[in-house]
Amino acid sequence: MSESQTGHEVAILVDDEPDLLESCARILEGEGYKCVTTTDGGQVAELVRTHNASVVVTDFRMPGRNGMEVLADIHASFPLVPVIMVSAYATIDGVVQAVKLGAFDYLVKPFSADQLTITVRRATERFRLQMENSTLKKKLKDDYFNHFFVGKHPKFLKCVEIIQKVADSESNVLIHGETGSGKELAARAVHIHSKRAGGPFIVVACSTLTQENLEASSAIDPAKGVFEAAAGGTLYLEQVEELDQSMQARLLRILQERKTPRRGEWEWTPIDVRLIASTSVDLHSMSLQKEFRENLYYCLNVVNISMPPLRERKEDIGILCDLFLRRIAERKGLSKIALGPDALERLLEYYWPGNVRELMNVMETAVPFSDNKMITLRDLPEEIRNHNSLQGLSFKEAKKRWMDQFEKLYLENLLLDNNGNISKASEEAGIARMSLYRMLERTGLKEYAPNAKSAEQKQEARDRQKHKQDD
Repeated sequence: MSESQTGHEVAILVDDEPDLLESCARILEGEGYKCVTTTDGGQVAELVRTHNASVVVTDFRMPGRNGMEVLADIHASFPLVPVIMVSAYATIDGVVQAVKLGAFDYLVKPFSADQLTITVRRATERFRLQMENSTLKKKLKDDYFNHFFVGKHPKFLKCVEIIQKVADSESNVLIHGETGSGKELAARAVHIHSKRAGGPFIVVACSTLTQENLEASSAIDPAKGVFEAAAGGTLYLEQVEELDQSMQARLLRILQERKTPRRGEWEWTPIDVRLIASTSVDLHSMSLQKEFRENLYYCLNVVNISMPPLRERKEDIGILCDLFLRRIAERKGLSKIALGPDALERLLEYYWPGNVRELMNVMETAVPFSDNKMITLRDLPEEIRNHNSLQGLSFKEAKKRWMDQFEKLYLENLLLDNNGNISKASEEAGIARMSLYRMLERTGLKEYAPNAKSAEQKQEARDRQKHKQDD
């Protein structure tokens, strides 16, 4: 257990004068701090790590590693830990420069016990607040994936993985998916997990976007353009395919210049915005057909996130229903509302043209018709109760559709249960590995079994070796 976990704030004291170190340690320990002293500036980063320190007090001028180098070390490894610089009058200019470069404060020798304790107390209080804020932000990020953006299907988890990897970059993101598939939720997830999370998240429907909205305001017009409104944060352009050619050209120039023109003026204002766009159409095909500017498409599509439709992630339906019913119950002050097995079975059969948004609306509609305890088949909307996915098909076509759906759903759950391990999956299913690999390839699930290809290659090598021995 580190000292900070025992209730003591830990201060690392660095100076080439042992007497001064002893005096400062005695003062701070009298105020309840745990002090660790050293005359070697090269040890400081390791001492901060070992003792989970809350503050560093370092002399500015020392033999070996000086105060500026200590400051650089701490900021590189522990950016939240405050560094207080100590200096004689002769080096005060250098200390002021250190404060400009990130030192918390400075003390001029000789300093009083009160000056030392007050400065250290302010530094540790700021450190504690920053740590609490950092913990809260992490909880908010984790809660977003636990309470808003949920699922376990491999295609959905792939989206989550991409979001987590690219969130901290400044790259433009293009999110593709059908209406209601969760594109805006994905965009918000990128924003919340980025360094811009403290800034605004501005949503703009491209069908309503005008030149005036796109460009910056002038001194005469106080209204803000969308890039100004999103400054320091994220601008989310919804249904970007609805921009006409003129607006596409204006947007492209802004993104290339990283500036936006002021209306009525011959000057450009720098922008500080992360851009995320979404589309429900094949934007690449549109660009090839000259219906969308090809250069703008490539500018937007730096990172691509493809949201799967709900019909391709049906094992998530139960998870999403639980989420929506929990929210409804909390909002209406009801006890837990469950989803009956007959209702779930019908929901799994439905095609979901409106995707997750449609499922959420179905739950909202069903709750008033239920007994507020369980959603049954009779509580679902008529179009879902009476839905027949096999209606109008021949026996042969109906059988094939059912078998295809069963095979894909079975394989998806098999991969999930075995974390994509082909050997374990084939053993559990009683299917030869090569047969299982071919089934995964046929159903489009091969990419979610990372060792599938290597398993196939190893098996082929073993087969070749066997043939040689037989010969």
